Amino acid sequence: MNYDRWEQIKEHIKRKFKVLDERAEDLILDTQDGEIKQGTAEVIEVETPMGKIKLALESRPKVLEKKYRFSHRQGQSAQVEYKHSESEETHQLKFYKWNGRQDDWEELSAENIDKLV
Repeated sequence: MNYDRWEQIKEHIKRKFKVLDERAEDLILDTQDGEIKQGTAEVIEVETPMGKIKLALESRPKVLEKKYRFSHRQGQSAQVEYKHSESEETHQLKFYKWNGRQDDWEELSAENIDKLV
């Protein structure tokens, strides 16, 4: 997914459905060292015949290297260290549907996305 395609999808969705909310969010990861900002997400929520749908384009730095650090001491677990690119990003598009029973968003699979558009 590239950013130009995301803009096309957003425009198509805005023409076809009623926009409830459009915002940018930080992607936060909880670690033992505290919270770390992992990237950003552009989010758009719309009302469709299927119900409330949320589309999110998640942008994160590209992972260049992944190292595992093992400890042979009892009670200590392995740790993973990531080396990220400072200039390259990866983009991932995710779709969610509002589940009123659970009062939360549930991620849609690829088969269900075709019904949306």
